[in-house]
Amino acid sequence: MLELENEVRQAFGRYRKALEEALEATLERAQAKEALEARIAQGLLSGEVQGKNAEEREAKARALYAELYRALAEAEERYQRAKAELEIARAYTEEVGLLVRLVSEGVRL
Repeated sequence: MLELENEVRQAFGRYRKALEEALEATLERAQAKEALEARIAQGLLSGEVQGKNAEEREAKARALYAELYRALAEAEERYQRAKAELEIARAYTEEVGLLVRLVSEGVRL
């Protein structure tokens, strides 16, 4: 029974860590997006970002602010990975919870 208790603690610890990492990744992504949008807005207002249409303006912004676009892409990738890890941890926690319930009902595993 001690082994099962350790498994439960491990599962919830892993889930808690995944939640924390998902929150951090979400905040990082939001900050990267906000920084990029603010810089583009400044560029539009200053005339640094110009073009005949939206596509040309975006192309100009991508060339001028490549590092901000790259930071956003990296933050988005970390966010997607954190979401996947969170889902894996949630599924594992549910599996352990189901095993605990089966054991408590007297089912031999």
